[in-house]
Amino acid sequence: MERANIQPHLTFADKVLIGCLIVLSLASYPLVRRMTKAGNVVQIEVNGAVSTVAPLYTNQSFAAPGPLGNTNVVIQDGEVFVTESPCRNKICIRTGRIAHTGQLIVCVPNKVVVRVIGKEELPYDAVTR
Repeated sequence: MERANIQPHLTFADKVLIGCLIVLSLASYPLVRRMTKAGNVVQIEVNGAVSTVAPLYTNQSFAAPGPLGNTNVVIQDGEVFVTESPCRNKICIRTGRIAHTGQLIVCVPNKVVVRVIGKEELPYDAVTR
């Protein structure tokens, strides 16, 4: 019995569609970037409760005590970032620096959320990258 040669093939139309989707997604980045406003306050939540609210333009650092230990949060030069965390994968540290309203850094295992808040309400809930 002969095996049927079943291989997925992309047609020319499939390739054009994929190319158009890639171009549209790259072209929308500046638009989304312009829609986000610079924040002015950092809110740190631990286990669902607000533990710290601080201005974004004052250099300081905080230790947010979560169930696994302290997550160190630093505000520096108008940006906020996580420097140390007891979680395993360190995704919160690799998120990097945030400064725009609606951006979040989340450490799920340690139940810590770092949120940038601005003066204006945004038409969306959060910005991810």
